[in-house]
Amino acid sequence: MATPTDSSDTLITIPSRVHHPQPKTMSMELDLVSAAEPPLPAIPKLNREASDITWQECLESTKDQVTLVRRGGRFRLLHQQQFKNSLLASVGYLELANAGDFAANVWNEIPVPRFAAVLMGIGGTLALGMVLVAIQDFRLSRKNVQLLQAEKEHLQRLRQCHNKNAELVRLIDSRLGVSRREIGTEIVDRIVMDVLMGFGSMLVGVGTLMAIGGANPHVYKASNLLSGYIGNGLAAIFGLANAVWSAYLIHRFRMHDAATSAREPSDDIRRRLHTRFRRFQWHAIVNGLNGLVAGAASMVTAERWWGYIVLIPCIISLILCNYFWRKKIGYDRPVLGEISPDKIHMTPLIEDLEYVILMQRGLAEPEDSLPQAIVQLDSLDSILRFVVRERMLETYCESLARDKTTRHLLVELPFLSTCPDQITVSLEALFRLSQTHRATILAHAKRFLQTTGVRVFTHRERHLLELLGFAIWQDQMNETKDEL
Repeated sequence: MATPTDSSDTLITIPSRVHHPQPKTMSMELDLVSAAEPPLPAIPKLNREASDITWQECLESTKDQVTLVRRGGRFRLLHQQQFKNSLLASVGYLELANAGDFAANVWNEIPVPRFAAVLMGIGGTLALGMVLVAIQDFRLSRKNVQLLQAEKEHLQRLRQCHNKNAELVRLIDSRLGVSRREIGTEIVDRIVMDVLMGFGSMLVGVGTLMAIGGANPHVYKASNLLSGYIGNGLAAIFGLANAVWSAYLIHRFRMHDAATSAREPSDDIRRRLHTRFRRFQWHAIVNGLNGLVAGAASMVTAERWWGYIVLIPCIISLILCNYFWRKKIGYDRPVLGEISPDKIHMTPLIEDLEYVILMQRGLAEPEDSLPQAIVQLDSLDSILRFVVRERMLETYCESLARDKTTRHLLVELPFLSTCPDQITVSLEALFRLSQTHRATILAHAKRFLQTTGVRVFTHRERHLLELLGFAIWQDQMNETKDEL
């Protein structure tokens, strides 16, 4: 008998092209927290290659651990191990840097009015400050790309070595298809944007500050170039690149939406898929148009003051797009590490989706709908093993380090003898804490499941929906090729 474990951290069984998967019944009765509550929908059984006993033995022998390093009196992750929705909220204000040269371009005269000089100082400083935001976001995105590239290379090696296993090849192709979109988004919408917009902000900021001393003819000319066409031209270049990428995303998710609408039998899954793809499309439409208009308006501002009026809705739009991506589209997910094919747990994707959807409700309302067979909230042992089983240990350790009630307990864990500023957090280390500390950890773990835990499963649903959409579209394309 199988257990529902790390549902979205596995290679998946892609739905058949002609056969719609039917929901499976549970092979065991789940104990409920409250016997008085009406019975809940059965959590679908996830078909694993190993039995419960084998899987449990594998779990016990797995050395899941996370290393934290102490920097500035706070513990942080030594190495990021997951793909993260790490887009900074402040990136939404990058377009505002293009308006930092407002005073320099509008009052482009000699001598510079005193009030204009003050505005130039404020605008130039603001533009230069946004460079730091671009650098930080670039660093975070670069780490994501490195993890995704390593995962992609491993999947490609698996595909090459096992190209005769048709089912495994279809699994790998599905994950590679979504990985390409993830890498493209990180590169175009973050790295390219950070480089072009960040460098443009620096030029605009320097040019705006130079405009204060515009009485010097050479300074005057350099200021006009930097805060005019050169600095704003980089924003226009990014607008063109972003528009091309946005057009591709609109086309991609339009095809996925059409394929899943025609083939997915479940009304609930079809609705979730449609909503997911529509959100991608609307974000791409607004983001692409915004980049084009903002780029053109930035070039106009070099000589015409009314270009800044056009920039105002673009700035607001970029802030809203940034918020929409972080809250409704982006997700965290574990990356597939070095693993041999015989250890891959292949489960029906529909069942994985049903599982994560039910777990969202179960963790949000544990008193009413969380089966004790999955996790017992009054048991620290049960909660921590659930956290490890669902590949949430890295996220859990970050929560421990941020929470004021628990971060001081981390100093009780043994430090590495070779690196005195580093500790390793594992089940064994947490279980060795004193009874008083265990009570604090238990209270924190309960809060973690009902807040961060719900978000983790929400993010996994987003990733699984995208995998399902690509898989169904891929099957449709293969059928079309077979018919030709």
